[in-house]
Amino acid sequence: MQVVKNPFVFIGIIALSAALLLSLFSEFTRDVVKNNKELDKKKNILLARYFAEAKNPDDPVIVKLSDPEELQKIYDSEIEELLFLEQDGSLVTDAGDFSKLVWKENKKDGSMFYFFKGSNSDKRYLPLFKVKSEQGGFVVPISGKGLWSTIKGFIYIVPEEGSGKFSVNGISFYEHGETPGLGGEIDVYDVKARYLNKKIDIDTNKIPRMLKAPSSAEEEKEYELDYISGATITSDGLNDFIESHILERYKTILLEVSK
Repeated sequence: MQVVKNPFVFIGIIALSAALLLSLFSEFTRDVVKNNKELDKKKNILLARYFAEAKNPDDPVIVKLSDPEELQKIYDSEIEELLFLEQDGSLVTDAGDFSKLVWKENKKDGSMFYFFKGSNSDKRYLPLFKVKSEQGGFVVPISGKGLWSTIKGFIYIVPEEGSGKFSVNGISFYEHGETPGLGGEIDVYDVKARYLNKKIDIDTNKIPRMLKAPSSAEEEKEYELDYISGATITSDGLNDFIESHILERYKTILLEVSK
């Protein structure tokens, strides 16, 4: 017995049913997906924070970060979430629930802009993550264009008392689509470790930069590191967006919080 004689009607019914099921599945899993994304950001904030201390995936702290409950405990004990107005860099104390802050990519340059859903879209914020422990310092969100994709991550910097400089103590990346074996090497520990102990001097507009041929000058070594082999555009992208975030978007904020 042929239930549906017209094949186009049959195809339409199948397509409609599939769309309905996908829509229902998406609705039921929306909160789970959002929560997982938030946990992934928190994990990468902590990976940047502990980068210099936990040098292998078997380190007890890194292992704990795989457990959502342990991750949240460590995050709550170690990280203080701060929020600033992007317009003037002033600290915000009454913006609302930090977890409801929307992170949206600027498709033009890969930077992120932050706002609260349903609020005035012209009111933009900048999140900053303060490390509570004695080591101190701040984890700064960074993002921008690589070769094939937007690279998103965090850089952990610690102010050096009396010098006016910051020292890089860690870096992590939580999203990118760079070529494995080339630009994708930003996931490799040894590549990220090139940033360790490099300096940032906001007063003289100096940041760590990947170079094809780092200079031999002693005073420049603390700002220079080697390119990623075979990944010139990815390396240049890292230079560009770390510079734009530290020396432009977060400059006023970092000068203030490091006093």
